[in-house]
Amino acid sequence: MELKKAITERRSVKNYDYEMYVDEEKVFSLVDLATYAPNHGMREPWRLVYISKKQIPEFAEKVAESAFANDSEKQEKYINKVTKVGGMFVILSKRDPRQKENLENQMAVGAFVQNLMLLMHDEGMGSCWKTPEFIFRPTFRKIVGVNDDEEVNGFLYITEKDSSVKVMERKNKSLITEW
Repeated sequence: MELKKAITERRSVKNYDYEMYVDEEKVFSLVDLATYAPNHGMREPWRLVYISKKQIPEFAEKVAESAFANDSEKQEKYINKVTKVGGMFVILSKRDPRQKENLENQMAVGAFVQNLMLLMHDEGMGSCWKTPEFIFRPTFRKIVGVNDDEEVNGFLYITEKDSSVKVMERKNKSLITEW
């Protein structure tokens, strides 16, 4: 697929199905390619925790109990949604106490994840980057095994491509201001 086409056509896929299948070997090879994302000083500050289709029900239950402790309806809704995806990553990044380096780490993680989503799109897969509020809670960090020097940058749901997702016209085309 042509790069320009992939950039304009890749969209977050939010339609999930219990029967969804993800070729994990292919996904892992795409992760390897995505590491060619630009990053300052070759720090490669990302780490991914992979949750396979088989592991998602147990993971979703633990996360739902932690995230929605007093709301069984929200727990059930979360579990029903998440167990439909084909697989998922929890995206982590190294936290650096130096402001500049921490910013560079965050930008590198964004470039890495964007590379990964474009590669998945190119291979006929779908993805959706999610950042729910509960990813910042200590209980969630413990479930995932987040280190003290890491930030949680969200989930990357891995799905099948959805051809019904429309390419939306962008609103912010004139971002350049002359000095």
